[in-house]
Amino acid sequence: MSSIAGRRGRRLPSGDAPGPAVVSVTRDAARIRARLLAALNHDLRAPLARIATQVGTGWADLAMLENEARRQLEWLSDLQECARFELQPPELALAPAYLHALLRHVRLDGALPALALLDARRLTQVLARLREHSGGPLAVQAHSAGDAVHLQFTAGQPDGPWSAVSASLADERILPGLMVAAHLVAAMGGRLEQSGDALRFGLGAPLADEQDAMPPTPHFDWPEPFGAGHAILLLEPHQPMQDYLSEILESAEFDVQYEPEDRTPALILCADESVWDIWPREEAPPVLLHTALPPARPGDFIEVLYKPAPPAMLLSALRRRLQIRLGGGRR
Repeated sequence: MSSIAGRRGRRLPSGDAPGPAVVSVTRDAARIRARLLAALNHDLRAPLARIATQVGTGWADLAMLENEARRQLEWLSDLQECARFELQPPELALAPAYLHALLRHVRLDGALPALALLDARRLTQVLARLREHSGGPLAVQAHSAGDAVHLQFTAGQPDGPWSAVSASLADERILPGLMVAAHLVAAMGGRLEQSGDALRFGLGAPLADEQDAMPPTPHFDWPEPFGAGHAILLLEPHQPMQDYLSEILESAEFDVQYEPEDRTPALILCADESVWDIWPREEAPPVLLHTALPPARPGDFIEVLYKPAPPAMLLSALRRRLQIRLGGGRR
């Protein structure tokens, strides 16, 4: 009885004092919240206020406003991905990718193979964020060894030693695009590094065979039927790529041939240099090379596109080739 009374009579504390670890976590959360609010104000609220002001004046540049609005949507999308990647690392969708088309806007040093197994969409996203942050051109060094290729990307000019880019929201600066890039590079097996505004990372990827590649589903506005009444010889051995090209060519009302026939085509769209085994160069109609690798003899072709060329780019090149044919100019 006395022991029970003693326990009842003892005054229990209303709550334990928080330990150092709890205090540290609370302070970190407060700092992250403050940085995030500052970033939202600087990178989202201020640009949106400028858009609203320009619309209110009645003299808004619609193209500029559209570009600015898309940048804000991209910033929000990156921030959302940052928050998601804090909880779960990004998953990659690996597939055979045509490297020369993927990296056509990147300065190349070394021999780049035709295809590699990687997530082309995510790599494109990383390169776009690097270009935006550094403000400089992108370069890639390519080195193939055995059945793999190693790619080393650099954007901008370094200024001092290189250090790893953290992808944590606890960083001093919240830069969603750069943080997403760091998450994705880590998922690809690399590490994003920074020196001043310059950025770099490397990744390795297994080589891939074109027979395993699938071109994208072509999405495009229906063109004018500038190919009506003209035959085009399509020399493409890879059936999925042939289907991709055929849909685009038929949208412009070309009469598509897949084998040389008695009728001389107005144009030839070919995948490699074996076209000259079928047609002597001096007698051939205008030729457009649509290839996975640079030609061994570049001088044999006036225009080269890399697989898979976007529909608008392909149709524009075909229109130029056809105008040359009809005008009797250089092929």
